[in-house]
Order: sequence, then structure tokens, then C-alpha cells
Amino acid sequence: MLAIIWRTIKDRKVSMIVYSLFGIVFLWMFVAMFPSIQSQSQAFTEMIANYPEGFLKAFGISEVDMSTIEGFLSIEQFSIVWPIMAIFLMVSFAGISLSGAIEKGTMEIVLAKPVSRLKIFFGRYVAGLVILIVFTICSILAIIPLCKLYDVDYELGNIISITILGFLFAWAIFSMAMMFSAIFSEKSKTYMTAGGIMVIMYVLNLIASLKDNLADLKYASFFYYFDYTKALMDNSIDGLSYWVFGGTIVICTIIGVVWFWKRDIAV
Repeated sequence: MLAIIWRTIKDRKVSMIVYSLFGIVFLWMFVAMFPSIQSQSQAFTEMIANYPEGFLKAFGISEVDMSTIEGFLSIEQFSIVWPIMAIFLMVSFAGISLSGAIEKGTMEIVLAKPVSRLKIFFGRYVAGLVILIVFTICSILAIIPLCKLYDVDYELGNIISITILGFLFAWAIFSMAMMFSAIFSEKSKTYMTAGGIMVIMYVLNLIASLKDNLADLKYASFFYYFDYTKALMDNSIDGLSYWVFGGTIVICTIIGVVWFWKRDIAV
């Protein structure tokens, strides 16, 4: 299985490097500009706070504080940039891993070898987790050395909290996408289904934030449980987030394994 993991990572190293570099570049840009923002933090905070309520809710901004790097990054990096990057990386990797290989016909060659389907699935699954770990380190934990570089104060516990929450968020999306990749024989269907579900979840969370009588819709959205503001600014992760993301990871992984094990793939 180690050979499968290593081979899969080598095949996807370009996308892993590109996404990780973009994650670092965005962080570098925001941390570098923060000292000048901090000197005028009150004006910027008031300006953003005066935006229309619907606009702030659309981007999941519930608390505005531009005087700390955590508050600044919660708006600039984690409200929209980081989730989009994580979703695209994980869904694209999952789509190519199984359904993409079936579509190209390379899965038949792999299955013709004396390797169990269980090892094939988990070999590519673990490879995806390794890529996610690298991306998470580069796009979140890189905050620490960058802050040291620009002499910016930061709260280590808050950075660890957003790292854990972000990793669980992306892992849950990856597990869901791998499940669809095991079900479908074309990667486009995996992309459309997993991507479509994420769009629906975002819309549900947005509607719930704008309409009080539809507030319960938020519980059907990953974006509600990805409370980056609470993690970054309060060093806190809601216990329900662990259950939802953890449950999604376990259930989707089991379904994906069973489906891939039993499905008919000509060899």
C-alpha cells in the first residue's frame, strides 16, 4: 500500500505544490500588509462594520476586529479564500483518484495486479490526507513564521484551533468526494455532485443567516460548523463541529470502501 500512496502523491505533486504555494502567497500578502492595517484598525473595523448586514452574512463575517492578526485573517483569508482552495483541491484529487482512473481505463490495469481493492482505496485515500496535511501546514501554520518575520503578535492557541477546524472541514469534504468517486465512473460526475452539494450547503447557510424563520437550515451546511471566527478569535471549536465532520468522515469512508469493493469494474 505504501507504493500506492507514494505513486499517487508523485502523480499529484504538481497540484499539491501549486495549491500550497498559493496558500503561502495569500498568507504572506495578508501578514505583510497587516502592520499598516493595524495602525488604522479602528477606521477599518468601523468601515467593515458599516457594510450591509446581508453582505457580511454572505461571507460569514459575524465579528469584526482588525486590530489583531487573527481578526484580520478571519475576514481576508478564511471567510472565502481558504475554503474555496480546500474544496477545489480535495474534490479534484478525489475525482481523479477513483472515478477518473475508471474513466481512463487505468483502474482495470491496477485491479489486474495482485492488490486488493481495499489497499487501492485506502492507498489513494491516505495519499489525499498527506496532500491535505501539506496544504494545511502551508496555508495555515505558515502564519507563525510569517508573523515572526514581520514582528506581528499572534496567539498560538488560536492558530492551532483554526488548523484543526480547517483540517476537519477539508477532510470531511474529501471523504464525501471519495465516496462519490467510488460510486461514479466519470470524474465529471464526482466534481458536479460533490461541488453541487457544497454550493447547496453554502446557499443554505446563507439563507439561514438572512431569514430567521429558516435559521434551522444552517444545520445542514458544513459552512455553519466551519466557524473560523470562533476558532481564530476565541480559540474555541464547537463540539458539534467535531461530531458532524467526524461522522461525515467515518460514514462516507465506509460507504466509499464498500461500494468500491462491490462495484463491477471490468478487468
